[in-house]
Amino acid sequence: MPRAFTVLHSCLLVAFLVCLVAVPAALWWVAVSGLAVALVSLAVPAPWRLRREDGWWLVALAVFGTHLVLDAWRGGAPVGAQTAATLPWWPWLACLLLVAWRRHPPAAGALWLGAGLAALGAGVVALYEWLVLSDARANNGINSIPFGNLSLLLGVLALVGALSWRGPWAGRLTCALAALAGMVASLLSGTRGGWITLPLVIAVLGFCYRGDLRKAARGPSVIGWLMVAALALALLVLAAGQALPRFADLVSDLRGYWAAGNTRTSVGLRLDMWHTAFNLFLQKPFFGWGEHAMRPALQSLIAEGRLNEQAQYFGYQLHNDWLDTGARRGVLGLLTLMPFFAVPLLAFVRRLRVDDRGASALAGVLLVLMFLGFGFTQTQIRDERALAAWLVLMVTCWVLIRRSD
Repeated sequence: MPRAFTVLHSCLLVAFLVCLVAVPAALWWVAVSGLAVALVSLAVPAPWRLRREDGWWLVALAVFGTHLVLDAWRGGAPVGAQTAATLPWWPWLACLLLVAWRRHPPAAGALWLGAGLAALGAGVVALYEWLVLSDARANNGINSIPFGNLSLLLGVLALVGALSWRGPWAGRLTCALAALAGMVASLLSGTRGGWITLPLVIAVLGFCYRGDLRKAARGPSVIGWLMVAALALALLVLAAGQALPRFADLVSDLRGYWAAGNTRTSVGLRLDMWHTAFNLFLQKPFFGWGEHAMRPALQSLIAEGRLNEQAQYFGYQLHNDWLDTGARRGVLGLLTLMPFFAVPLLAFVRRLRVDDRGASALAGVLLVLMFLGFGFTQTQIRDERALAAWLVLMVTCWVLIRRSD
């Protein structure tokens, strides 16, 4: 029976990752099924396997979730585009998932298989929307920002799978193609916020796999190097065609904001919302405004012309995890958000110090760093798809590095 739950958890993990961006209509059915199976698995006799380090992560999740629930009780459940009224309870559901998966962890291969299939699916969807539908920004029926960010994340996880692959070469090649597909999907989504994480990702991967990269540089034949160069050139051309206009828009938006106070651009609107969030935080720095008071306050600022009216079309989320949290829940909210990221990051970094090529630990480090980067220009913890991805992937990486504990 325990083996059956390991297989079920592995299959549901793969299905969840595939549904994140490639089959979004089925995501919540898979998520509910996964939680149901995890709950049933707790009734099966098996060692609990919880250690002190698990306790720290459970506490971080519980404290963050409790504050979200109390804030919802004080000021109402989260409202707006791409969020859910049940969202404050999700960290508690992640606690349940962590306890269940520590007893019956999914197979390590499920993470790489799920990320690879999901990234391949995202790439196919993005190319179809770009080539056939002539869409300006790929999105697969969801917002382009989570589509692009999550596609990039899944592509990076597939790349970690490729670099750590020890089986037949076909598996490594498949993971590498999946990584390329995820990055192509991100480029075609036009999501600049995710791209700022790439230099850090490349630096971490280069450091961890520096020995392997030196060996690989001496290994390929001339034909092999020509194939690599051709693929790199094709990707570079696509990246230049998609990214350069977006970066040109970024420079233009910044000039317009600083020279004329133009907030009717993507960057100008974000800067306007960040300025508003900081001012709201200064007015109620300890406990924040809460959901109930925050919405009318923003509506009032829009009516007075002190905030661009486009802010209302984004569900009044202020496009930065830390500034939005500070405005809504004050210093107390920021203090609960810090361990939500810091506890797993420290655990993964400690594992990397023991084995700098530990794939699950490396995936966890990159997951935290990329979500911190995503949260710089978008409120990830209010986006239901992004938060669900963070919680499930973080629990997955956590239980995989602790399978032998």
